[in-house]
Amino acid sequence: MAPRFSFLTTAHRTEHVIGATVRSVQAQTDPDWELVVVDNGPSDRMARTVRRLAAADPRIRLLRRENDGVVGGIRAAAGAARGRYLAQLNSDDLLHPRWAERLGGVLDARPEVTAVSCDAWRFDDVTGLPLPGSYDEVWGAARSGPDTALTLADLVERMCPYYTAAVRREAWPFTGLHQRDAVVTDMVVFLRLVTGGGTVVSLPERLAGYREASSSLSRGPHAELAVERARARVLAAFVERHGGPAEKAALDRERERSRYRQGVVGSRSALLDGDRAGARRAIREALRLRRDRRTLAVAAGVHLAPAIVGRLDRGYRDGTLARRFPAAVTGR
Repeated sequence: MAPRFSFLTTAHRTEHVIGATVRSVQAQTDPDWELVVVDNGPSDRMARTVRRLAAADPRIRLLRRENDGVVGGIRAAAGAARGRYLAQLNSDDLLHPRWAERLGGVLDARPEVTAVSCDAWRFDDVTGLPLPGSYDEVWGAARSGPDTALTLADLVERMCPYYTAAVRREAWPFTGLHQRDAVVTDMVVFLRLVTGGGTVVSLPERLAGYREASSSLSRGPHAELAVERARARVLAAFVERHGGPAEKAALDRERERSRYRQGVVGSRSALLDGDRAGARRAIREALRLRRDRRTLAVAAGVHLAPAIVGRLDRGYRDGTLARRFPAAVTGR
């Protein structure tokens, strides 16, 4: 019989943490699930690890394929999945034991709900220690509450909810996604659900664990800048196709905030490239849009101590700072 849940996990260069991810699935209070792991490399070490776990638990399945990016890996997992509800689970994140029980309970009880997300606690990749603030709090994710559906305007002006959401199979929105959207795949999924007429809600409970990894697609100023630009492009496209006056007004407000963020992050990115003039131009644009303590502090660093700012960014990017000074990363 088809399981209640199919967890879809594409794994690449996470051999050292995939075991913890799998064990968090096995700890679910609702045992009616399957876990489809795509060895998206492939990697012999990854295959050995997952096969060892699958030998003791037939609910775990391994697929091996040449690397086709995050989108290709999730498509492959979804194609093999049998569950009524599908959920993307990154190979380095964790689930609270009641994730399936709580999110599945909403979908079981409310047939009008297409997908349900939740909040997540944050923990550091290097130290394993919890980080202050939840995913929703730190990233400013759109919150709806269990009884209020998210709107396109919500998603335009706020970050998308935590990406490990439970989605009904018939509404699964990964078909047709492109690899160019890899860094904002989670956002595209929620946008497709909402603009396709789906009802998406988000629980305030922290039912997943989000790993703040130095190797993350969104870690480091170069990657952050790429994400910000991709987000601006995708939001504009969805509002153009599906938005009305309210959504277009929300997009105008978000564009100004995005220009500010690109100025701050772009100044740090330029410093990493040794482009001090470019860093100063970028931070001047940010100051034109907002003059608060954070922006003034970054501007002071760019103008007075650019070498130090560049070294700090490199330390965050390669993990050196976290290994030498864990408090700088964890906030403790």
